Amino acid sequence: MESQAIESFMQKLQNGAKCYTYEFSAPASFNLDVLFETLKQQKFLQNIDAFVCTDSPLGKLKHSAVLASLKLQNAFKIPSIATISMRDKNTLALQSELIGMNSLDLRLVLALTGDPLRLGNQPQAKGVFEGSSALLLKIICALNASKDINGGNLQGESKSIYPFCVLNSYAKNKENLYRKMCEKIQNGALAIFTQPIYDINIAEELLEWCAKINAQYNKKCVLMFGFFPITSYKTAFFLHHKLPGVFVPKDWLIALENASKEGNEEQIGLQKSQALFKDLSALQQRFHFMSANKPDVIKKILEN
Repeated sequence: MESQAIESFMQKLQNGAKCYTYEFSAPASFNLDVLFETLKQQKFLQNIDAFVCTDSPLGKLKHSAVLASLKLQNAFKIPSIATISMRDKNTLALQSELIGMNSLDLRLVLALTGDPLRLGNQPQAKGVFEGSSALLLKIICALNASKDINGGNLQGESKSIYPFCVLNSYAKNKENLYRKMCEKIQNGALAIFTQPIYDINIAEELLEWCAKINAQYNKKCVLMFGFFPITSYKTAFFLHHKLPGVFVPKDWLIALENASKEGNEEQIGLQKSQALFKDLSALQQRFHFMSANKPDVIKKILEN
């Protein structure tokens, strides 16, 4: 893939145009070909500007996010955003990895602190957590100046690394959520990918915060609405009660619970998700689509 495709993606992301990313959740598999073949059959990919490859979410063993991102980028000729977690690597490993990625033109990075390993399936593993995602943003800033984290000079010519980060879409303590957004923007995040949003008021507030912080610190960070269509009551219940930082409105939970008893929860969930997408699109058209590797659901949203 030509390097210009990455620059074109960044221009589109930052100029206010419609911009869509799609989450690829790499499984614990030696072979990604089956998922790739399924993706290649999806016409909605022509509307996708970049992939986002997850990095062992919930602390569960998965295929390497960096290598999966490289495979995606080469196979589809679409820029790929590699998620990197501070949970698993110290600053030495992170810097080495980012330098190597740069040489392969893998230059879009989603910085995460990372889910704790106690949630996962590798009880023998020990978390590193040398720092939070803020430290990873600082590392990227240093590398973009051809310096290591200690100020030492690096050899050779590099290309720009573009750092992004994530943010919960809901918190009982709004001041704490605002502070976290502020810190991420100050540390150089060029885009913030939110957890799934199901309330239009929350979306409006997050946009207002982002604009306010940008103006205060003379930054140009953009907000990507996380969008995960809900097609079952079980999923809605899990997102609302088990996934921190996500709020599913009561009317959604009631409607989907009733629909599950009547046997039409997928239809009701899809209708509500389509209506939500329409409302959110009226605010802005920057979306990060998530579907747990079920692209047909995203197809139904975009074709509606």
